[in-house]
Amino acid sequence: MSWLPEAIDPLRVVASAVSPVVMVSAAAILISGVNARYISISDRVRNLTREFRRESPTEERRKNIRRQMLVFHRRLHLVSWATRVLYAAAGCFVSVAVLIGASVWRRATENATLPIFLVGVVLTIAAIVLQVLELQSSNRTIDLESADVFAEEEGS
Repeated sequence: MSWLPEAIDPLRVVASAVSPVVMVSAAAILISGVNARYISISDRVRNLTREFRRESPTEERRKNIRRQMLVFHRRLHLVSWATRVLYAAAGCFVSVAVLIGASVWRRATENATLPIFLVGVVLTIAAIVLQVLELQSSNRTIDLESADVFAEEEGS
């Protein structure tokens, strides 16, 4: 391989590029899970708005739906940001893989790989924190939805 600089071992370059590729796969799996959450929450919001508009819920139920909608909107924002952050992390990991590959021709790109990789890891951690916050908020919507059921039992 005369077109490669003598100090470059192509197998080492490929082996080095495996780590960011694994992280891209991990980010893709997380994105898939977050998207599923987004779809689930969106469907629940649509169902609640349909109930609020079309059926004849009691005034207490309408208040409960309003309270739930506030929480659902917060959850949607958290999930939406988690998705954006995960896509940015995946972009960082792809960039690192490309930079590692490009280091065969340009040694200067090597210096950028670790900082970009670390940014991707930090973004992944941020997305996980957003998901934990969303999960915590999901408890609030469950509490609101089941409040009337528990209230009837306590009154008996």
